[in-house]
Amino acid sequence: MKLLNLRNKLKKEFELNGIEVSDADFIVAGCLGVNRTELTLIDEIDKKTETQILKLVNQRLNHKPVDILFKQTYFYGLKFKVNKHVLTPRQDSETVVEQAINIVKQNNLTSVLDLCCGSGCLAITIAKNTNAKVTASDISFKALKVAKENSVFNKVGVKFIKSNLFNNIKDKFNLIISNPPYIETNTLATLDQEVQKYDPALALDGGEDGLDFYRKIETEADNFLTEDGYLVLEIGFNQKTAVKKIFKNWTFVDCIKDLNKKDRAIIFRR
Repeated sequence: MKLLNLRNKLKKEFELNGIEVSDADFIVAGCLGVNRTELTLIDEIDKKTETQILKLVNQRLNHKPVDILFKQTYFYGLKFKVNKHVLTPRQDSETVVEQAINIVKQNNLTSVLDLCCGSGCLAITIAKNTNAKVTASDISFKALKVAKENSVFNKVGVKFIKSNLFNNIKDKFNLIISNPPYIETNTLATLDQEVQKYDPALALDGGEDGLDFYRKIETEADNFLTEDGYLVLEIGFNQKTAVKKIFKNWTFVDCIKDLNKKDRAIIFRR
């Protein structure tokens, strides 16, 4: 079959079903093992490859995300394994990790703790881009398994600890970073099907008002930060005021917007 004809057909089908049109090329390129920019160089595909593509297309039409289809995604230029046990890294979180990397470099920080690490994308990205010693924790054993695999794949040394926030943490750190669950419990049922079906509720549910984890972090973080240590947290686009109020006894440094001009990374100092 002519590849161009198949690509055009799939794009129309995705458009009719309200799915991002570019996902068609992601799927085709993934099945062919090429970059999307190389698709124009391929004239025809065989029946076996076409069948493989259509199988994944049907799953995408049933709202299975492309990242989950291929069990991998890219974050801050690095490749990460993902599955149903971890929150798939979002581009919004790149704003958060970028702030952490800048703080580490500008202040010559030597130790970082990533709470609720999930896939390990924040911890691994910091370890890859700085000289800091990085520790990461999560309450989920299955999430930590994925994070450890991602650490090995990206060739960085990160210490992983199974812990409910600070429960099993012993050391102090120059910087603590976290992308905690921050969705209101009652809002979970209104999220996109892709999120409801394929992102773990454990990584999303932030309690009745979405702020439970910020309160817990505020209560304990001071005991695990060195003097003048930094705290960098991801927040929901409408949570800046509420989170600042929770951390009223901390020194507020800044709140950085993501690429969509929404509040995303909030920074405090001890």
